Amino acid sequence: MAQRKVATIVLLLTAGAVLLLPSTPAVAGTADPRPIPGGIQIPNGPLIHVWAPGPKPAGLMGLEVEPNTITDFRGFVAMAYHLGRAKGSDGVVYDMVTDMRAFRGTYVGLDGRVHRGSFVLI
Repeated sequence: MAQRKVATIVLLLTAGAVLLLPSTPAVAGTADPRPIPGGIQIPNGPLIHVWAPGPKPAGLMGLEVEPNTITDFRGFVAMAYHLGRAKGSDGVVYDMVTDMRAFRGTYVGLDGRVHRGSFVLI
């Protein structure tokens, strides 16, 4: 339990540092970034452009997968994955898996121009 608290604190401090770092000058704007190709296909639903790290026998996508969710990105990435059990206020024990990522940097938007931005995936 103490290790999870330390890991969460380290993630939050790293993400905070990443978000405070100056980024390369770029065009101001709000163009959407280009998503990575592939990802997780939800049955009868959308394709989510993210790779889930973990052992393939467990239904995940391998240990060395792309951490980013957008292409043409240059910047910093902070990531944390937690796996364990959590006890709800109702007393029921649940399996818990988290995937948290924070990004800050420049990217090429769908408009073809370079933009800067910060993104978080929880």
